[in-house]
Amino acid sequence: MNTKLLRQKILDLAIRGKLTDQRKSDGTARELLEKISASLRIVRSVKSAKSEDSAPIIPLDKSEAPFEIPDNWEWVKLGSVCLLNPADKLTDDMVVSFVPMANIGAGFENRFISEVRSWNSVKSGFTRFANGDIAVAKITPCFENRKSVIFENLKNGFGAGTTELHILRTFEPVFNKYIFWYVKSEYFIQNGIGHFSGAVGQQRVGKDVFFNACLPLPPLAEQQRIVKKIEEAFAEIDAVEKNKELLKTHIKQTRQKILDLAIHGKLVPQDKNDEPASVLLEKILQEKVQSDNKKSPKKKKTDDVATSDNRPYEKIADIPFEIPENWMWVRLGDLSKTIQYGYNAPAKESGRIKMVRISDIYENEIVWDTVPFCDIEDDEIPTYLLKKNDILFARTGGTVGKSYIVDNLPEESVYAGYLILTRYGENINAHYMKYFMESGLYWEQLREGCIATAQPNCNGKTLGKMRIPLPPLNEQSRIASKIEELFSSLDQMERNLI
Repeated sequence: MNTKLLRQKILDLAIRGKLTDQRKSDGTARELLEKISASLRIVRSVKSAKSEDSAPIIPLDKSEAPFEIPDNWEWVKLGSVCLLNPADKLTDDMVVSFVPMANIGAGFENRFISEVRSWNSVKSGFTRFANGDIAVAKITPCFENRKSVIFENLKNGFGAGTTELHILRTFEPVFNKYIFWYVKSEYFIQNGIGHFSGAVGQQRVGKDVFFNACLPLPPLAEQQRIVKKIEEAFAEIDAVEKNKELLKTHIKQTRQKILDLAIHGKLVPQDKNDEPASVLLEKILQEKVQSDNKKSPKKKKTDDVATSDNRPYEKIADIPFEIPENWMWVRLGDLSKTIQYGYNAPAKESGRIKMVRISDIYENEIVWDTVPFCDIEDDEIPTYLLKKNDILFARTGGTVGKSYIVDNLPEESVYAGYLILTRYGENINAHYMKYFMESGLYWEQLREGCIATAQPNCNGKTLGKMRIPLPPLNEQSRIASKIEELFSSLDQMERNLI
């Protein structure tokens, strides 16, 4: 369920008169406008306003309206029923509530956080407002994000905030909460976006756009019923969203539980016919020796050998947990054919070959449209050329430790310097390795090995020293397939939560 779209639909129905029933006893919006005009005449006569300011509010022509509304509603300009950006007179020593833009809720919230300050400390260059006023962000992207709020419980009844707010003060008798939900509606937001002014990145919705915005106005009693209905519906959606967040948390925890079971040897059954990991490790070591054209490593002394079944491999003393008998604890560096840093070169719009960067990897996928080219000598390309089943690591920054397995290579590419590549031979299932690199054990070891700087980073040595539980090759494949199957089901559940 897409709850954002559902909220938009509820507000759309509300301002079209389709969320509640119309009642003859409510009277008409035209009668409401007459009451507003009368109250304004009284206020303006006290303030000695000009005669033309006391003219009655004239509804807009319904034949030119954006959409159809009930017969007892009227189309009016928003500025006809609201005072826009009132300028209350406050004394310098008066204590008020200060509300920065960052403290105003976005989306469909009605929330703000305030600080207490003296008016003298904030009056220069700030917007002022009072209890009951509606604040609407006028600058992009805050406007599109629906940063708007009704102010309540302000210190001494008044507050101040950024000049990037338009303040709406509804005339009596108009229900300010109805106007608040109107300015949250997709109709109002899209109208504002269509009238942006200013340079890109600093665009705003002008005062005149707010003043002339077309408002579908119901009778007061229906405004109140509409607001009640919206709040009831949104409360139900809030409950759904809380359940969604709870379910998302459960899904995340389930993923980690699956990975935890996998590396403990408890996700799939062991097969006694599988070649044990001890034999597999010997093959991997021999493969590395032949690849590196080096001598075979010496066998360890008896004290360094796990002797429960007389298998000749180096014992890792500080094992994190027990694993099946035919598994082994090994170092990641003993399994990989290579652990190598990427190529350092500036990105270019064109060149000999593409170069994958950290920023080109999103949610375990390479976004090939963003991958730039680089200049690299032909004889260096083989050293950095990506191959299927390579695993890349981010070695610095906010994504440090995140990994990506190369499944799809639409074209030849190398990889950039802030990435580390690990590559495995035919005796290792790269997908099992990738799933290990998502497990809690991997992240625990990564945190221990990361260099604590302003930009945390890990290196090849940290990766190479990692302890990893190694199953037989056939079991690696069974584990990877089972995880993929279970994660696919969880992915589908998450998609259904949108």
